[in-house]
Amino acid sequence: MMVEESPYGEELEMFRRSVRGFLEKELVPRYKEFDGKGLDRDFWRKAGDAGLLGLEIPEEYGGAGADPLAVLVISEELGRLPEGASIGSCITTDIMTGFLVDYGTEEQKQKYFPGILSGELIQCLAMTEPDSGSDVVSIRTTARLDGDHYVINGNKCFMSNGAKSNLIYVIAKTDTSAGARGMTCLIVDGDAPGFSQRKQKTTGYPGGDTGELFFDNVRVPVSNVLGEEGNAMAMFQKTIALDRLQVAARSQTAAETAFEMTLEWTKTRKLFKQRLVDFQNSQFKLAEMETDIMVGRTLLNEMIRKYRNGTFTERDGSMCKLWLTEMEWRVMDTCVQLWGGNGWMDENQISRMWTAARVTRIFVGSNETQKHIIARQYVRG
Repeated sequence: MMVEESPYGEELEMFRRSVRGFLEKELVPRYKEFDGKGLDRDFWRKAGDAGLLGLEIPEEYGGAGADPLAVLVISEELGRLPEGASIGSCITTDIMTGFLVDYGTEEQKQKYFPGILSGELIQCLAMTEPDSGSDVVSIRTTARLDGDHYVINGNKCFMSNGAKSNLIYVIAKTDTSAGARGMTCLIVDGDAPGFSQRKQKTTGYPGGDTGELFFDNVRVPVSNVLGEEGNAMAMFQKTIALDRLQVAARSQTAAETAFEMTLEWTKTRKLFKQRLVDFQNSQFKLAEMETDIMVGRTLLNEMIRKYRNGTFTERDGSMCKLWLTEMEWRVMDTCVQLWGGNGWMDENQISRMWTAARVTRIFVGSNETQKHIIARQYVRG
């Protein structure tokens, strides 16, 4: 059988081996330890030692200057492991390093790059609020200029790695009358007076670090503005497109792994003196899942190629995220059905993968938002 050439290229496939080795050593044996507590600092430091953090940081600053698609490789490897379904975003939040690489001042780069590379700094993008999700422009967090400082007040929630983050990119309104053009990104250090955070319990990701952030008259110097004042949304677009692609990549490999686990289960599970796989319904369900997964892999690989050759668009990202996360859910739900009561038990990895799959249709912009992005062209003109 002909093996399709990887769209990532040889260098990123070599990086994949490093990621897989790290996760098999540091995550697989310990994933239960993280339930209810999230990843510990030691995990992050070891990820830094393994060269899995700060991937985009240029070589002159001690980084690898890696292709931004490296985060997709990490996402795929997390999805490939059943244990990866329990730990939330994990080190994929390294995608935010691109903010500093593209928009950071020399002072900001010198200050934050070393901690990102070592794992001492855990990054978090603070955007979503209790009353503002996909409708980002409706955020209420403000940053009021007071001399040579901004004073931040507000509340952010559902933040990936928000419970332990200590390098926070806060999207706040510096001009409440300017809509999207009045939103600015400011860097807040985890030890800033007036800043606090708490872990939020989620339906899935028992080992995740989803958190809520509070800003009570948090003062940050003007030098902590990232990029230009009022330009947060424009800065955000590049990263969110890649973020949606990495969510899709994780959905793809999670679906592949769930299918493989379920196929093996149907070959060993006996029902009415027959193997589960011997029933026509089981065969049809397996065939539907495998076909879905093949279509998903084809779509993802094409999107990766488009990203690499510079033709990847916002609509591409939305289509990919929409289709692959919906596909993942169909596969996971069918897998649980075939596992029966065993699939409902939390001790079974397929159960954890199923609950984890539910959130992928919500975060990084709900799938309804993706449909809106795709459909905007229909009403133009």
